[in-house]
Amino acid sequence: MKLITSVLLLVATCQGQELEQYTPVLELEQYTPDKADWSTFYSKAVLDHEKNTDHSPDGIFWIDRDDWKEWDGTIYDPTLYSKKELAALICPGNTVRGIYELFEAESPFEDNVNPTKAEVDNWHAIAVNHVRAMVGYTGDEYTIKPDKCLHLRALWCDEKKYTTKWDTDAYPERCAESTNPHCGAGFIPSVQDQQEYLPDDINSCGKKAGSEGLFNSAKSNIPWSIKWIRPFCYTLGAEGFWGGHTGPWFHRSEFGWSWRDPDPDNFNSNAGLRTKWSGPSGDSKYINPDITDGKFTVNVEDVNPNPRFSGMECEGRKWSGGALNATDCYFRMMEDETCGKRFMTFNSGNFGCACYPTDMAACKIDSVAQRLTWDFEPIVSSFDGLFIDTSKSLSNNNLPYSGRVCPQIKWKGGAGDASHCLQKIMENADGSYSDCGRNFVTFNAGGGCACYPPDQETCTKSETVKQSGRQTYELEVDPAYNAPTTSSPSTSPIPSAIPSTVPSGSPIITSPIPSAIPSTVPSGSPIISPPVKIWIKKLKLTYKKKKSNRFQATFVFTIKAKNEKVSGVPISLDFVSSSGSEGNLNGNTKDNSKVTIKSPNYDVGEVVNVTMRPLEKGGYIYKEKKNHKFADDCPVFSSGCSIVEIMSQDETV
Repeated sequence: MKLITSVLLLVATCQGQELEQYTPVLELEQYTPDKADWSTFYSKAVLDHEKNTDHSPDGIFWIDRDDWKEWDGTIYDPTLYSKKELAALICPGNTVRGIYELFEAESPFEDNVNPTKAEVDNWHAIAVNHVRAMVGYTGDEYTIKPDKCLHLRALWCDEKKYTTKWDTDAYPERCAESTNPHCGAGFIPSVQDQQEYLPDDINSCGKKAGSEGLFNSAKSNIPWSIKWIRPFCYTLGAEGFWGGHTGPWFHRSEFGWSWRDPDPDNFNSNAGLRTKWSGPSGDSKYINPDITDGKFTVNVEDVNPNPRFSGMECEGRKWSGGALNATDCYFRMMEDETCGKRFMTFNSGNFGCACYPTDMAACKIDSVAQRLTWDFEPIVSSFDGLFIDTSKSLSNNNLPYSGRVCPQIKWKGGAGDASHCLQKIMENADGSYSDCGRNFVTFNAGGGCACYPPDQETCTKSETVKQSGRQTYELEVDPAYNAPTTSSPSTSPIPSAIPSTVPSGSPIITSPIPSAIPSTVPSGSPIISPPVKIWIKKLKLTYKKKKSNRFQATFVFTIKAKNEKVSGVPISLDFVSSSGSEGNLNGNTKDNSKVTIKSPNYDVGEVVNVTMRPLEKGGYIYKEKKNHKFADDCPVFSSGCSIVEIMSQDETV
């Protein structure tokens, strides 16, 4: 690795005055090993790219000059902002604030078309320190520096995880059959086997305390000046300043990165980033306001603290007793050899802790109240060039809609969240999504996934239909995506080396990241199995007179699924009375397949029309024609009898 001596002094100009951010003296050395293959990062991003001209901010075709926002030296206190607010300040639009001016001032690449590894490594250190300065982290305590052994260890771990190079008798661990995304994290070759990798000034690399982060939100065809932005900005927006994956970006003093192109033949492939962090951590200047409420988060460095799926679990979960909190559950899972390391479920009601089989690489979603489920596989940013920007607030009037659906909706089965729904549509693993277009998706809070035909090109408010619990999104194009120039079938940006599974635990979600927070979400789709028929076996409707000349109706549903009892089926009822009042009530079936929903109180004499949203549960298909029938032989809440009319009386249906 050739040594190029350079002294850097970084300053920022604020209202005509020089504001010293940090003054690290760095030797412009190469830290990324020579054996790291970056060839496609050059060809895809610039050399063979039709629109990008070089690796500088000016060379990126999809970002206009006006989109780059200056930083005026304002220190952003994380305690004063929400996750999204802080991310919007530091990561406006497709960028990081002040990074354009920083690049211009530093001129880190002698040749912007072909920057060297040493120049890229040096730029990464400058960029991360710039981000730290925006929260007031300056000075020696908070200055991060690259480390050669950490870069080597990151590469060795990638080789151990994704190749068979190190599958020898000397190294018995095998990652090809492992579902643990961090398989190989502790791998270090013997001193003898290290020699072909080492620079002249290092004799060997040993174990060193630290942590590892995995990120799949970058793209192989994004230029070097901003390739790092997606992993950082998505994580900041998804996890917040105190997130497990976010913490090392702000606090660790040494880093080593390994960039990997998992699918060299795919021009739109993701870029995997494995980060190794070590060295003393700078003291946190900010106390997490939620620190006392961390019972339901995994508070471990380089782990997404937040569950990927709320109110859901995977099939095949194994309870292991109670835990003090989600963090305790995480450590229990990691220490238990009978537990897989991919998924974990924590019960927020009774603090139960569950893991999953060691060979489980996919999650089949099941809606169950009070379940919090993590997927520790790293996140990808878009699917076949499309993503959902979850930073946009849901609205009743404009896309993305809350409680509205577009015309021609097609329900397709279960999904963990909106981005997971998109992934299933784009991957089309079982061929059941071939009739889906690329404009809109709808996700139901109960776990339902819906698409729309290709000819559904608009979804204005006047076209929509109100449906409680629905979230409808317009699909956005990843600006880094290059559409195929031939008519060959569309390929997923997810490489075959990454299991097709449910979303990872932090990174909606983390694309040139509109609003810096693209929906990222899932790292794969769940296993698709033939759906089981589900219907209303029995509906008991009773009335009770209340005080002040009012009454209340009680609905008792019994749901049928073959010969089995089924829990966690969401029931959603909408009420519209003759007086004009509207309401919505929901419930989930219990272990006995039953759920009771009591209506609001109404005045005697009022007539109330009650409708029910179609039953939706992952792995099941609703057969309304089999529903419990009224005396006139019409299935209740079916298309032929969609309304149940209630009024003050005493009867049972």
